[in-house]
Amino acid sequence: MPAIGLKASMAGRQTHFEFNAAEEAATLRLAGWLAAQAKAGWLIFLNGDLGAGKTAFARGMVRAKCGAATRVPSPSFTLLQPYEACTPPILHSDLYRLADASEVEELGLLDALDSHICIVEWASRAADILPPADVQVSLSLVEGAPETRQIRIEAAPEIIASLQAAQARDTALQDYLAKSGWGDAVRAELAGDASTRRYERLSQADGATAVLMDWAKGPDGPPIYDGKSYSQVAHLAEAMPAYCAMVDWLGAHGLSSPAILARDETQGFALMEDFGDRHIAKDASLDRVVFYREAVSTLLHLHQFPAAAFLAPYDGAVQAVEADLFAHWYLPYRDIAVSEPARQAWHEIWQHLGDTLVSEPLAASRVSVLRDYHSVNLLWRAAAQARFRVGLIDVQDALAGHAAYDLASLLCDARVDVAPLLQAQAYAQYCDTRFAQDATAREAFDAAYAICAVQRNLKIAGIFVRLCERDHKPGYLKHLPRVLGYIETHLHHPALAPVAQWLETHAPHSLVLSHD
Repeated sequence: MPAIGLKASMAGRQTHFEFNAAEEAATLRLAGWLAAQAKAGWLIFLNGDLGAGKTAFARGMVRAKCGAATRVPSPSFTLLQPYEACTPPILHSDLYRLADASEVEELGLLDALDSHICIVEWASRAADILPPADVQVSLSLVEGAPETRQIRIEAAPEIIASLQAAQARDTALQDYLAKSGWGDAVRAELAGDASTRRYERLSQADGATAVLMDWAKGPDGPPIYDGKSYSQVAHLAEAMPAYCAMVDWLGAHGLSSPAILARDETQGFALMEDFGDRHIAKDASLDRVVFYREAVSTLLHLHQFPAAAFLAPYDGAVQAVEADLFAHWYLPYRDIAVSEPARQAWHEIWQHLGDTLVSEPLAASRVSVLRDYHSVNLLWRAAAQARFRVGLIDVQDALAGHAAYDLASLLCDARVDVAPLLQAQAYAQYCDTRFAQDATAREAFDAAYAICAVQRNLKIAGIFVRLCERDHKPGYLKHLPRVLGYIETHLHHPALAPVAQWLETHAPHSLVLSHD
């Protein structure tokens, strides 16, 4: 079958990538590598005879963008299958049964070319109507090897270079798995997060499972604070050693972090105990009263110990840089312009509040603050006992700071609604256990909790807008009303009067989305 040519803008620059997929899982991995680069406006043609694996390749791309559990039926009879919830949205089309090329205009495919990733099988049926493709994927059967597919991808050099890099990474990973005794395991992609980390569940023939973390150290961001990147100033972990160190520390202190079965910190590979994937953000069957009781018990146990010695301080310098995300991303998203002196005042307010948190007597012995102690990072382990039922993941960004922060992270969860009564019960459980009748300590903790709740959610509001506008992940914006609600609730504490005054002066109504 002749392939329709690549876009004219790529003429003279196109190149190709050859891949031998010994089984469908390898085809799906290649599709995932391509999907990682795909952007709105991409037109991808899948070429090959019947049974060559075109729909399997499309399925791999859709699931890589939309989630591993996404149902991806063949559009052979409907001709067009949309996936509007993906980021960016995807249209998967099969034109094999097209009676006439002009019918493409009635499908809505042409209207979506700029806003969607468009994946088209049998594009040659509408060769005179469809524009040239950005990417050509040609699949062919291999004689004598019914499960094997030879795959050729033609695209711009930068796309091909990324595929080659992904293949080299996968080859190193396969070698690592073989040396670790997991070379024959079945690999299945797991849902990732907003980071550059990637996860797979590995299953062996005897039923054993493990979770693979693939974390390749990437280039740092641009210098924005005194010659340092945001991740450097905010002490965000940038490579596997930070994760391994914190997991080891948590395990040594009687907390339920996944055991690391094998690790290669230099390459960024780790095989970990499989804690499953049950958490309250997606499992409505979990008893929330029990979950929050055990989650608070876990924090109380964690807070018995001074912070891990290797952790950087969660002080005013870090808290101010995080709070700046609200001014740098969220306020412009709301079309609210703030002067440079006002931005500096905002930074100084949070610098002072953050330093107060780590200097007050209650914080004299700083604890390990996990910084992301919330629904999706707390896996429910029904077979375990007491606090060990709460499995701790995503702990690499821990810092040494105030105990109130992780409690605020838990009870002011950006992704799930926590009923006010449940919030109150969990908060009382923590304070009653830790402070008993010490009214002075409770009062100080109340102030710290309000500061942490507001600061965290200001930061999250900025991050969610950044994920939408910079990283093309608009799905996070659906959580903004909840995040802003937490800010409004806790902003009334007297300790936050400078913050409330700044918002009233420079960004009135910024916390009310209905004013858009």
